[in-house]
Amino acid sequence: MAANTGKRRLTKRGSEKKPAKKSGPVPEKQWEMPAGFCSDGTTHATLREVVDPDQPTMQLSDLTLQQRAELVTRRLELQKEINLAMIGAGMIDKARAITEVKNKTKVGRLLIEIEHQMIRNLIEQSQETGPATAKKSRGKATPATKSRRNIKR
Repeated sequence: MAANTGKRRLTKRGSEKKPAKKSGPVPEKQWEMPAGFCSDGTTHATLREVVDPDQPTMQLSDLTLQQRAELVTRRLELQKEINLAMIGAGMIDKARAITEVKNKTKVGRLLIEIEHQMIRNLIEQSQETGPATAKKSRGKATPATKSRRNIKR
């Protein structure tokens, strides 16, 4: 029998880390936006191509600063409108954002990093949810699915 030492064990209640809430499916527009480069290193690859295991593309981490800037510039050009407020830099519209990224200024490099984090998030989200246009088959059961359905748990 363990002796009671008089010390109380402190426990936190309700402070356990909860899993992050999963966001919805990737917006359809994002599937067609450039999100990387094909394996040749010169042709942009869409998000759909980047997440396709049968499509050879470069890893984001393998891109040079020039390739990263080019990718972000292309993504910015495809946006209708951009209005950002940045401490120390003021308001940044679409034209200024493109110029800053092309010139790889301090603000431009920050915009590159922000956009690449967005791409990484989209890739991760797409791997969790799959393409928005992909529909799960609910038709006839195959022999494999029939046997799984008949297993009692």
